[in-house]
Amino acid sequence: MVITRSPFRISFFGGSSDYEDSYSQYGSLLIGTTIDKYSYTSCRFRPSILKAENIVSYSEVERFKDINEVKNPLIRESFRKFNFSKKLDVHLFADIPSRTGLGGSSSCCCSMLLGLSHLNETPLNKKDLAKTAIEIERVILKESGGIQDQIWASYGGFNSIEIEKDGNFSVKPMPISDEFKKVFQDSVCLVYANQQRDTEEIAASHTDKDKRYILRYAREAYSLFIEEDINSMCDLFSESWEEKKKLSPLITNEKLNQLEKNLRETGAKGIKLLGSGGCGFFLCMSDPHSISKIKEKFGAYIFDFSFEDKGSEQIFKK
Repeated sequence: MVITRSPFRISFFGGSSDYEDSYSQYGSLLIGTTIDKYSYTSCRFRPSILKAENIVSYSEVERFKDINEVKNPLIRESFRKFNFSKKLDVHLFADIPSRTGLGGSSSCCCSMLLGLSHLNETPLNKKDLAKTAIEIERVILKESGGIQDQIWASYGGFNSIEIEKDGNFSVKPMPISDEFKKVFQDSVCLVYANQQRDTEEIAASHTDKDKRYILRYAREAYSLFIEEDINSMCDLFSESWEEKKKLSPLITNEKLNQLEKNLRETGAKGIKLLGSGGCGFFLCMSDPHSISKIKEKFGAYIFDFSFEDKGSEQIFKK
């Protein structure tokens, strides 16, 4: 039995510049972190006394002997990466609902790939894990989106990700003190918009759009992190969100606009909707006192979290 987990992520700056149409022209810089909420995978070889079939459970249960019978494309293509002669039990579960803008699909993919690789006794390192997840989601399945989510899920941490024009990427810890990281954590909060949508159409609507301003904001934000200037960061955060909304009319809607207005009136100085848009979580940035007011007013919709720095990992093997 092997159990693995991969963290969800929060992207602060640079989101959408990680689409191939953008980084292939201008490169990409992303700033963000992973959090202590995870997608888990447990997997084992089925005892020979049990029926000779594979069983995979997620929101549904699939039983199959031939990989071509699998309905879930992410599971099907992840299984194809390994040549198991024995039958498997695989269970997928997570701390957060799907389609909420925290990179859940890629976290699931990385967790599953890592678990299967350990079961196969060929464990993937972080670089190969991210690249394999990118290949499955963006190349084989041709799902719309960028490549940051797979990298965050694999590496973990409060980092910058730089993507070159050829798609090669590097991950570096943000050059900030532990003390500032704590101050920054106290200056942000997540508010659940209580909406879920099929984000494929929304993600596709980001393609072939000019994202140079989003990239510029990420580079400016990097300097502000070094200077530990949260006040200026709040303004830049909102400017970057306004620029992102220009990419597609699908990114926000009337209900989300009203929630954003309410959050600003309560004290959010910087705000953005995470993910490709249309649903999920608002990330609010402000002084700790205003963040406390937001948490008090929107209590039922506040999602508590802490930063994490381990990324995808095996947490049990027997």
